[in-house]
Amino acid sequence: MSTEPFERLLWQQLAARGAVQGEFTPALRMPWPIRLLMGAAGWLGALFAQLFLLGSVFAVTRGNGPAIAITGLLMIGAAILMYRTTSQDSARIALGQFALAASLGGQGMVIVGVGESLGIDRLSQTAVFWLGVAALEAVLFVIVPNRLHRFVAVTGGWSAATIALYIALGGSMRNPFLMMPLTVGLLGVLAMAAVMVFVLNEARIAARGTHALWEPAADATLVFGLSSALIITGTALPSEFLFDGIKHLQTPGNWVPGVLVGVCLVGFAQIEGARIRCDAGIRIGLMVLAVAFSGLMVMAPAVTAGVLALAMALRRASLPWIGLAIAAILLGFIWYYSTLQWTLLVKSVTLAAAGVLLLAARLALTRMPRKEAIA
Repeated sequence: MSTEPFERLLWQQLAARGAVQGEFTPALRMPWPIRLLMGAAGWLGALFAQLFLLGSVFAVTRGNGPAIAITGLLMIGAAILMYRTTSQDSARIALGQFALAASLGGQGMVIVGVGESLGIDRLSQTAVFWLGVAALEAVLFVIVPNRLHRFVAVTGGWSAATIALYIALGGSMRNPFLMMPLTVGLLGVLAMAAVMVFVLNEARIAARGTHALWEPAADATLVFGLSSALIITGTALPSEFLFDGIKHLQTPGNWVPGVLVGVCLVGFAQIEGARIRCDAGIRIGLMVLAVAFSGLMVMAPAVTAGVLALAMALRRASLPWIGLAIAAILLGFIWYYSTLQWTLLVKSVTLAAAGVLLLAARLALTRMPRKEAIA
C-alpha cells in the first residue's frame, strides 16, 4: 500500500504551521520484490564466497587461532568498506547483504580464532569471554554505518550479555532454566526500560542528529525485551514434553520480571499523562489501571511488556512496533494459558479480570478530552 497520500497530507499540515516550505516531492521507492531478489542475490554470493574462503583458511590454518582471528578481522574490514561504497540502489541492496554476511562470518572467525588461541572449551565457560563478545558487537555497532547491521549487532550484544550474566551468577548448563528470572528476565526488563528512555527522549536525539544511530538499537532492544518476557512467561510450560527428567519446572523468583515490567508501565503511563496534560483524576485512574493490570499479569510479563510496547508504539506512530506489541500480547496470553501450574479456574478469572480492566481503560480513554499534544 502506498504511503504517498499520507505523506502529502502530513506535508500540507506542516506547511500550514510554517514548519516546512516548498512543494511536496514524493520519494521514489524500489518495489519490495526487487529488493527481496537483490538481497537474496547478495546472500547467495556471500555464501559461495565464504565457503571458498573459509575452506581455504581452515585447510591452511587449522588450529592456528591467531591466523583465523586475523582473517576474520580482514573480513569485517572488507564488510565495512562495502557498506561505505556508494552505488545504484539495486547494487547497494545486494552489496549490503553481501557485506552483512561477510561481517557475520568475520565475527564468527574472530571468536573462534580467539577461542582457539586461549582454549575454547575453557574460555567459553567464563563471563569475561562473553563480555568480550558483547564489547565486539558494541564496537561494530558504532563503526559500521548500516541500519540492519546495527540491529544485528545490538541483538548479538544483548545475547552475549545474557550468557555472561548467567555464568557470572554461577549458573551451570545442567539446568539453566532455574536462573532465567535473574538473567533473561532482569536483562529483558532493563531492555524495556532502555527503550522507554529512547522513546521519551527521541525528539532530543533527532535534534542532535543521532537518530539514525540509535533507532536500530531501540528496535533490537525492543525485540530482545519482548522475547525475554515471552521466555519468562513460558518457562512454566509443561517441559517434560521437551526435556527428560524435568517435571513441572518451577523457576524461583519468576514473579520479579513481571513486577519490574509493571513498574515501567506505571511510570510510562504517568509520564505520558503529564505530557498530554491530563487531569489529576485521569492520571490517578490510569495509574490504578496500570497497577491492577500489572498485578493480574505478574506471572505473564509478556502481556505487560506488550502493553508497554504498544503504548510506546502509539506515541511514536510506529506500525512495526505496534505489530510486535500485539504479537507479544497474544503470544503472552497463549503461553500463560498453556501453563500447568495454575488451575483453569485461576487462569480464567485472571484473563477475565484483565479483559474487564482493558474495557475500563477504553471507557476512560473515550471520555478524555481530545486535544493535540506536541512533544
